Amino acid sequence: MCGIAGIVRLDGAPVSADSIGRLTDLIAHRGPDDAGVHIDGHVGLGHRRLSIVDLSPAGHQPMPSSDRSLWIVFNGEIYNHEALRVELVALGHAFRSGTDTEVILAAYRQWGEACVQRLEGMWAFAIWEPARQRLFCSRDRLGIKPFYYALTPAGFAFASEIKAVLASGLVPVRPNHEALRLQLLYRARASNETTCFEGVLQLPPAHNAVLEGGRLLRSRYWNAADALAMRDGARDADHAARFREEIAQAVRSHLRSDVPVGACLSGGLDSGTLAALAARETGSPLRTFSVTYPGTVHDESRYIRTLRDQVGNLDGSDTSPDGRDLVDVLERSTWHYEEPVWGGSVYSWWQVMQSVNAGGIKVVLNGQGADELLAGYPRYYPTYLRQLLLGGRAGALHRNFEGFRAQQGDLSRMGLWRELATPFWPDWLRRAARVAGRGNAFDDGFLSPELRALSSPEAEALARRAFCDLDTHLLSDLTVTRLPELLQAEDRFSMAFSIESRVPFLDRAFVEYGIALPAHQKIDGGVTKVVLREAMRGIVPDDTLDRRDKQGYPTPANDWLRSFGVEYAGDLIGSRAFRERGVFDAVAASNAFERWRSGRGALPGLWTWLSAENWYRQYLDTPVADWRRHHNDPGQRRGAAEPPAAVSSHAGTVAEVTSEAG
Repeated sequence: MCGIAGIVRLDGAPVSADSIGRLTDLIAHRGPDDAGVHIDGHVGLGHRRLSIVDLSPAGHQPMPSSDRSLWIVFNGEIYNHEALRVELVALGHAFRSGTDTEVILAAYRQWGEACVQRLEGMWAFAIWEPARQRLFCSRDRLGIKPFYYALTPAGFAFASEIKAVLASGLVPVRPNHEALRLQLLYRARASNETTCFEGVLQLPPAHNAVLEGGRLLRSRYWNAADALAMRDGARDADHAARFREEIAQAVRSHLRSDVPVGACLSGGLDSGTLAALAARETGSPLRTFSVTYPGTVHDESRYIRTLRDQVGNLDGSDTSPDGRDLVDVLERSTWHYEEPVWGGSVYSWWQVMQSVNAGGIKVVLNGQGADELLAGYPRYYPTYLRQLLLGGRAGALHRNFEGFRAQQGDLSRMGLWRELATPFWPDWLRRAARVAGRGNAFDDGFLSPELRALSSPEAEALARRAFCDLDTHLLSDLTVTRLPELLQAEDRFSMAFSIESRVPFLDRAFVEYGIALPAHQKIDGGVTKVVLREAMRGIVPDDTLDRRDKQGYPTPANDWLRSFGVEYAGDLIGSRAFRERGVFDAVAASNAFERWRSGRGALPGLWTWLSAENWYRQYLDTPVADWRRHHNDPGQRRGAAEPPAAVSSHAGTVAEVTSEAG
């Protein structure tokens, strides 16, 4: 697991080692074990290494092929690299190291761009071919590993993090206001390639890109929706056994490492499943890391203890922070996430990764992806109920309607029917309902008129997830909206502490299997993740399997803002910068904050407001030249200068050809 960066000048200007070093210095936290730069005239490649596979110097990057006709920078893990190595040796390839990086080079030489269809794992890499003056780039199927880039007539820059792309100087540092609006309102994007910075894009998941002759040609090599064609009519009794087999195999492959592997463990079903299955595969006790909050409603320690007692072979480590570092975590997490972060759950995420780092572990398993594959959130139920309603399945509709109401406690029949009908309301009625229900901190009434005016029908429909069938909703969350946001956080907060986070639920074979599962194996009778609960019976404690109070990463952070962040929040929200940015309606936000401060209401979006203001101060108000000096101590940026003057730039040519997988 590493950090990559590079520049290809299209105007013929030379690239210096110092210019690449500036990029890799900003992402040094991604790879503290080694650093490397390769310069080829107008091309520069940079790398920061976190040594996980073949810890010897043979893994140094940028890595050349044996004849130096190819150069690669790679971030990720290829879990089937040993099997591919055997196949490639039989085809005449020789290897100097035990790294998966060298396997990618050989696979590319043997099979060309089609090599990525043979890779199992997570990756973002770029291969430079000097003879052809060609750069080949690729990103894994689900976008577990990041690949950001900017393309202008002057050149092409890419990196594992946005800050390094911006540091290339090819694009000015300016906000993408439409993307920012969606992030603040819905924690979503209208596409899986935009960022909150104008001119900085992401290579979409499951895509390759070729830079040649000044043009960037992108192509899709895998489509998650194709897995729906594999749906079959297997008996319900067979699904649990098959599920258990598929996820166990995914866990086994994700345990392959030349350093010890641990696991993040909350009190939830997903992390409990991974820890229980991983513990069966390891000889020595599996190190697990948890965040607990004794004496609060957010405390998960009872479920964590029960799992450890039943599973055995677990060496648990708990941390119980008291919130005194709340402001520091808010600032540092915003810097690493590179966009406004959405809420206090970030605090727990940050704390558990800090605990892993303190425990000396470099690789952990985490449970991202299960909810989006298996309909794990309550928000999927209205979608499913609409699907049953439109399909005329009265019996199933009644059973699921009443089951969902029972699970949600005080949800009235009228309220649920209203939620089911909302996507079909005309726009004027939806707007009226939002105004009547104003008080939600993410309501667009707290945004400035300028930002509200940027609304587009496509973005609104996507952000509301107003779909009529469960497959479409889940695929959208898996590939465009919700999961990409979670994976960005997973990558940034783990790499902030030089930790590789692995996500077995996003193993390619398991994802295709999960997509193809029939809807009633995911959600039925008021129960989510039906097949996962059935498959893990006897392996994971019943208390965990039968939980319905899903909390995600619970944290008292919003409560702690009253104890440790009121003055800080007041300073930010009352500042001239906050009032004049044109992001929030300063009067509405200030009034809501004062009501909250006096104890007269909740303000669930406060963390996001503070993060957004920090994001502006850290990235927009601070000159790029000062980022490297300040980025390890975000608190120094509180008195940042005015934003630098904008620089004009025009995007280069991007073409896209989508091809079918196979």
